Amino acid sequence: MKALGLIRDLFFRVKIDAVAAAAGAEVEYASSLDVIAARCAQLRPSIIFTDLSDAAFPALETLKQIRAAAPDARVIGFASHVDLKPLKAAREAGYEMTLSRSEFTAQLPVLLKGSTR
Repeated sequence: MKALGLIRDLFFRVKIDAVAAAAGAEVEYASSLDVIAARCAQLRPSIIFTDLSDAAFPALETLKQIRAAAPDARVIGFASHVDLKPLKAAREAGYEMTLSRSEFTAQLPVLLKGSTR
């Protein structure tokens, strides 16, 4: 199983890839909403991470697309701790977990281990 990251920040992707390698997991990425269905069909991710601070991934629309393409995937959103609006929107939309970016980074090894089951 793999993880899918809806993350366009290339520097943060490098950090995620390093954590994933140490956890024995793989993370693939999508940079826009219009490729979610294809990426989910290709990867069959068990977990999907969304950068909620990125306007390219509005919480409700992103979750709708994920649920249509990967209804069983665990969906986790993260944003800057000072960016409360997208975190609230994600909770209201139905994300399983919403975290500040630093919490996400700290919990990523455990989250990725869960995606390798």
